[in-house]
Amino acid sequence: MSLRGKDFRCEIDPALHEHLRIMADFQDSDIGQLGAKLLEKAIVGEFHEFTILAERMARCGIVRKVAEDSK
Repeated sequence: MSLRGKDFRCEIDPALHEHLRIMADFQDSDIGQLGAKLLEKAIVGEFHEFTILAERMARCGIVRKVAEDSK
């Protein structure tokens, strides 16, 4: 049994939603689970790209102060 993650809701283009539904049907999967899996893969890829860019900027002396949480 896996732990459930934090809830996140968003709106996507109706055509993309239909594509997601078709893929979920083909894989005999729940559309929400497939959507979460694809979103997680995209976030991991984007964050990797982000960290590489941040490291390169730091090496070049181009640093930007990170915004602090406003809690």
